[in-house]
Amino acid sequence: MDKKSEIIMLEAFRDAAITLINVGRKMLSYALEQAETLLKIRNLLLEVRHKNRKVHTVGMGRSGLAGRFFAELLKLRRIKASTIGDTLAKPVDKDDVVFAFSGSGWTTTTTLYSELCLRRGATLIALTATKGSKLDRLADYTIYLLGKPALSSIDYVARKIAGKYKTPLAPMGSVPEFSALLISAGIAAMIDAEEPLEEFRRTLEVILDVAERSMRRVLASKDKLMEFTLYYEDARNNDVSCYFYGIGLLNYISEMVSMRFQHLGLNVSDILDWILRKKGDLLTVISGSGEASISRILVEEGRRSGMRILSVVGNRESTIARLSNVYLVLEDIEERKRYFELGREEPGHFIPAFEISSFILFEAIVAELARRFGVTEEKMKIMHANIE
Repeated sequence: MDKKSEIIMLEAFRDAAITLINVGRKMLSYALEQAETLLKIRNLLLEVRHKNRKVHTVGMGRSGLAGRFFAELLKLRRIKASTIGDTLAKPVDKDDVVFAFSGSGWTTTTTLYSELCLRRGATLIALTATKGSKLDRLADYTIYLLGKPALSSIDYVARKIAGKYKTPLAPMGSVPEFSALLISAGIAAMIDAEEPLEEFRRTLEVILDVAERSMRRVLASKDKLMEFTLYYEDARNNDVSCYFYGIGLLNYISEMVSMRFQHLGLNVSDILDWILRKKGDLLTVISGSGEASISRILVEEGRRSGMRILSVVGNRESTIARLSNVYLVLEDIEERKRYFELGREEPGHFIPAFEISSFILFEAIVAELARRFGVTEEKMKIMHANIE
């Protein structure tokens, strides 16, 4: 790769990462403008826990995964949480609370389920980027997310030359989905806080500061970043099967990532199809510790199967990093250790900084790959599921 190509590559990745971090800071300000609604939601969640009721989340696609992410954060706060549509989903009862996630606010299945929940006597809270949408009108309370940029049929470099590149991000809602992850972390952090709005602010600031340091760290290892990205380019060119995996909250991040790579035209396989893996396939694992047992077993078995292994970790000395063909290191392990030392990071004070940094990292990689492949946002939209 010549120097000019290298510069363009770093520019594409950097622009995407910076864009999302800036979106996060704007979302923090925008959310605090909705402070009254945030406090009402926090009080509802305290009431749900006190009266032993349930919280349900609903959404489709990546918005639905953001909802699952939120449900898991609520469980850490001792709130019963369930996702509508899951095999073991709990029934929606009167006075339960339902959080509906939809960037557009018009997703048919999400609005249909929301209406059914209202008929059951539940309170509906919407997270949407579209004021006046059907979901917004149905909801008892709405938290408004930042919206996505308009689709462009021009590729990244052409937009740069024309000065029309407000963001190199992929389409179909990266901005509201990212906003939803941040808001979820902030709301969960408010529940047991003595100063809930200050805790909301602090939580998002910690996440965004960690993410910014992480992206700087990745960019400082540009050779690894380029090598990491080239594996996906090779996978697309040779129709290699790509598997993505994370455990816990990272499971939802890895699923969001895998959907975006599928939009790019890569052959993405579900981890449930692991038995169908073959030599030369690509496994990407995300693990903060780099030692998560199931993730480590998959990496070890992948190596034995002749697969190529990519990983994103918080510990360069970890087993998963050592067994990977290429690994990228994000900041966060030191941050979490600091909270442990201060006695802050009890389960109820968990801050998903590594998880959200991972989301930003892969969104930036997708933006870079879209530029390399010449894949426009409209083409990616065609690859998106068109039947809910």
